[in-house]
Amino acid sequence: MNSMYLHRYSRMVHDYYEKRVRDIISERRERIDKLKTRKDALAYVKKVKTAVEKSFGLFPKKTPLKAVVTGKNEYNGYSIEKVIFESRPDFYVTGNLYMPKVKKGKVPCVLGLCGHSNEGKACDAYQSFCQGLALRGFAVFIIDPISQGERKQFYPEEGEVPGLCAGHNLMGNQMALIDDFFGSWRVWDGIRGLDYLLSRPEVDTSRVGVTGNSGGGTLSTYVTALDPRVTMAAPSCFICSYLANLENELPSDAEQNPPGIIAAGLDQVDLLLCYAPRPTLILGQHDDFFDARFTRQSGADLKKIHTLLGSKNTADVFIGPRGHGYFQENREAMYAWFMKHAGIKASSKETDIAVIEEQKLHVTSSGGVREKKSKRVFEITAERAGSLSGKNKALSTEKLKKTAEALLSISKSSGVPHYKALRWAGGTDESLNKRVTFAVETENGIQVAVSTYGPQSLSMHFPAGKVNLYVGNTSSYDDIHSIKEINEMTKNKIPLVAVEPRGLGQSLSTTCGSTEFFEPYGADYLYASTAEMLGESYLGRRVYDVMRVMDCLKGNGVEDIELIGRGLGSIIVVFAALLHKSGPQVKIINYLPSYRLIAESPVYKWPLSSLLRGVLKHFDLPDVYKALGRKLTKENPWGPDMQLLK
Repeated sequence: MNSMYLHRYSRMVHDYYEKRVRDIISERRERIDKLKTRKDALAYVKKVKTAVEKSFGLFPKKTPLKAVVTGKNEYNGYSIEKVIFESRPDFYVTGNLYMPKVKKGKVPCVLGLCGHSNEGKACDAYQSFCQGLALRGFAVFIIDPISQGERKQFYPEEGEVPGLCAGHNLMGNQMALIDDFFGSWRVWDGIRGLDYLLSRPEVDTSRVGVTGNSGGGTLSTYVTALDPRVTMAAPSCFICSYLANLENELPSDAEQNPPGIIAAGLDQVDLLLCYAPRPTLILGQHDDFFDARFTRQSGADLKKIHTLLGSKNTADVFIGPRGHGYFQENREAMYAWFMKHAGIKASSKETDIAVIEEQKLHVTSSGGVREKKSKRVFEITAERAGSLSGKNKALSTEKLKKTAEALLSISKSSGVPHYKALRWAGGTDESLNKRVTFAVETENGIQVAVSTYGPQSLSMHFPAGKVNLYVGNTSSYDDIHSIKEINEMTKNKIPLVAVEPRGLGQSLSTTCGSTEFFEPYGADYLYASTAEMLGESYLGRRVYDVMRVMDCLKGNGVEDIELIGRGLGSIIVVFAALLHKSGPQVKIINYLPSYRLIAESPVYKWPLSSLLRGVLKHFDLPDVYKALGRKLTKENPWGPDMQLLK
């Protein structure tokens, strides 16, 4: 294979999304710059709050916490109580309550939220800030995140145990099918943790802080945005910019990509404005992968709006000298901030921190909520998917088309797209010289590679008459050269037109430090999650690419098109067949039998880019297959692991 062929458009998708996000963030910059009065700032904050609440969706009704203290250890200057509660029925959360030893009066309190550490609340840095706050007179309740500490979701004896962040993404991506958001689950645990903390008679409910680092900085930001009881906040190593993360090729965890948030014109710091001018300190690090330049700009935006609201001293930013982490300098800045706004006078210099053995912090006897038979996230997702399936009414074909079009964000188009014939740059593979590759401009900034095989394959024009249009799994080219059944199609009398929608084949992105398509934190995931934040479907853009290529073929002499798709391509072509006005025949190979199959599988390989947000609230793939009727042929289905179903 020739690298010039394989990577002809390797940065196309990245540049496309970077431009779109930059345009939105630039418009936001203009709006911020135009804010001149208190009235302006109030109007901006109101719009932000509405958009944030819409992005996170509705939370469940609060149910009894059923909190239990399973143990208590005494230390010099504070005690640690071991607490377990249910944030949802039968969904257990473990936490440690650090309680200062004070002689009288109620104490200020802080909700502590963990970043991505396997040990959760027992991580050295997180123990350190809890101890530091407790020694300064704060009650601190720190909880284990989902799949961390004592809340593991995957067990070795059941099969594959994904890495921490990969596990978060498996649960989060899967939730998209039922139009849920993993970040909402995470913040709900935090809100219920705050419910418990504020129920304690020792704490002062008028002095309530929240802090955390990295993923805990994310959750601190979310709780600050969505819970009015918080009176002061200090998120660490998260606030940057959605644009900066994209520019720097930095994928984020599923919980860090709120649906539609960028489409609403918001950036990360806007989440801290929902209850402005609440005292808020943004913490960052000089050498963090979350770009400190944007963290500083976020701090400036926060200060401006607080000042316009008449509160000059309630917003600040501190950039530590190190890399990613809640190191001592940042913890001390947080202590000083919380003491200032809680009315406590003490030194912010951190001393007398002694890390405690993880097992001594365990709330459960076994070190895991499994002993409580706690439900797991993917089990609840599976239950909801099954419930939706039972409630859904069969849609008419016309209604199915309209619903699919809306979920896929398929934009209306007209006319015949422009195309160009591309010159081959050389290579040793003879078969490469037996076809011409075209580039079809499906929308501004997107060139879709189209190669012709068989009769008329050397023509600089598309073949006439009938063609078979093929979309492969991750690369039509690879399929043609590695799968006998597909290769045989190039020798038929009917020309084969191999199409590579954006991000596949020739436009497979080489960003994010990996060319492995299924890398959990690779390029495909980055652009699919960016599309989520733009309020659209990455799958839908690929379907749109195929439909526009069909328009191009039809407008240039092709009379009849049969669609063929394999693997990921099978999902793309069935939706294209359903929605294209020509109503083509379609054949799918190694197809996904249903989205519900993914929703019911704890571990699966189908990527976020193949899933469709909210689809199971309306229909499933079998409904599409049924609507296509006799026009559809299916062969060799794949299971959740993208292997042949037995």
